[in-house]
Amino acid sequence: MIKNKLKPFLLLVLFTVAFCLNADYYDGVINLTGDALFNGLRNLISHNTNTSYDASKVVLYQTLDNFDGYVTCVYTGQEYYVGFNYTGSSNPNTEHTYAQSWFNGTDTDKKKSDLHHLFITNSVVNSSRGNYPFDVVANHNTATVYYTYTPWQSYRGYNAQNRMVFEPADEFKGNIARALLYFYTRYSGESLVQQNVDMLPTLLIWHSFDPPDAAEITRNTGVFNYQNNRNPYIDHPEFVARIWGGNDVEDFVLPASSELTINAVYPNPFTSELSIGITTPKSALLTTSVYNLKGQLVYSESSVFSAGANKVFWQGQDNKGQNTPAGIYLIKVQSGDKQAVTKVWKVIDD
Repeated sequence: MIKNKLKPFLLLVLFTVAFCLNADYYDGVINLTGDALFNGLRNLISHNTNTSYDASKVVLYQTLDNFDGYVTCVYTGQEYYVGFNYTGSSNPNTEHTYAQSWFNGTDTDKKKSDLHHLFITNSVVNSSRGNYPFDVVANHNTATVYYTYTPWQSYRGYNAQNRMVFEPADEFKGNIARALLYFYTRYSGESLVQQNVDMLPTLLIWHSFDPPDAAEITRNTGVFNYQNNRNPYIDHPEFVARIWGGNDVEDFVLPASSELTINAVYPNPFTSELSIGITTPKSALLTTSVYNLKGQLVYSESSVFSAGANKVFWQGQDNKGQNTPAGIYLIKVQSGDKQAVTKVWKVIDD
C-alpha cells in the first residue's frame, strides 16, 4: 500500500463498505473455492475492452493517480508535480507490472492498456527493473538500491537461488502482488514463472504482509469506472487464500508440485525448535528458506536428502544465530523448479 496502514477497525469498515457496494458483482463466485473460484473470477473480470494505451495513460496521470497535480513513484515514494495535462512522456513514466515482454502474444493491446497493472514510476528505476521478475533480494547490502527522501527502498539484486530479481519497497509489495495475481487470473496463458523464478509464493507473502488500504480500494473503483472490471483480490483479499492457500492462515501447506511435499510441521505454534517433514521422490539437493511476512529472507540452508521421507529442523534463529522475534514465518523447501511452502507461527515461551 502507498498510504499508511489503517487501524484494524477502520480497515474492517472499509472492506465492509466495499463488499456491500460490490455484492452483486461477486454474487456468482462468492461461495466458490479453489479452481472453481479461480475460473469463476476469470469469467467475471474478462469484460474489459479498452485497447488504447494512450487513453489509459491520460486516465492514469490526469485523474486516477493524480492528487492536486502530484503523482508518486510506486518504487521510491518520490513525488512529481505534473499538473493535469501530463501523459507520461518523459519522467515519470509508466510501469507495466506484468512486463510486456512476458505477454504470450494474444490480446497484447488490451494487456498493455490494462490499468490494473499500470503504475507511475521514476523512469530510471522503471528501466532498471526492466523485465526482471519480482522476488526477495537475498542480500540488500550488495544490491542496487532505489530510494528518494522517504523511507521507501526498492532493490535489484540476486535472490536466494542466484537469479536477478527486483524487490519493490515494503509500502507497495501488496499492490504489486495483487496486480500480478489479477493479471494471471484475467489473461489465460500467462505465467507467474519468469526467468526461472516462480513468483507466486513470494506474492502470497506480500499480499498477506501488505493488505489493501483505502487508497487501493478507491483506485480499484476508479479503474472499474473506466474499463468495466475490478481486481477481485482488492475487494476480497480472502479469495487469495481460498484459491492458493486454504482457509487457515496460521497453518497451511502450499505444495507447488506433487513431486516435493511438506507433510507436517510440528509443533505449530512452536517456541524454540520446529520439525519439518519433507518427502521427495528421489535423492536431491534441497534448500530450506525461512521468510518473515515482510518477504525478507531470515534463514537458509541446503542439504542433500535421500528419496522418501526426511526431516529438517529450524531452531527459530536467523543466519547469524540470533533468535528471531515471535510471529508468522513462511518455510519454503525447493529443489530446482520444484517447491513447497508452509506457514508457521513462532511464539514466546512464557
